[in-house]
Amino acid sequence: MKSENIKYKWLFFWYLMVCLSGLYEVQLHFNKRNLFQEYQTIVSETQKIEMEWRELQLDYSALTSGQKIGLTAKDKASMKLPDSRKINLLSKDEEN
Repeated sequence: MKSENIKYKWLFFWYLMVCLSGLYEVQLHFNKRNLFQEYQTIVSETQKIEMEWRELQLDYSALTSGQKIGLTAKDKASMKLPDSRKINLLSKDEEN
């Protein structure tokens, strides 16, 4: 009778171990899925930030090249280059 009792205790113990390991496996899978979703959102945010950085670099290069300043002057202030025949050059040493 006592040996049968011990067998059932061992069976119950192994049954609990299998159940607990199954629950642990499910929890690991759930955590893995959540972490993968976080990873995907971080990757997409990183790609968006990289695209913004490239756009900013293009804007900066256009601004420093002078083209953007010239276009802004033409569009917003209606500025244009003067006629080359009307330009008078003065030298620093000359008196007018």
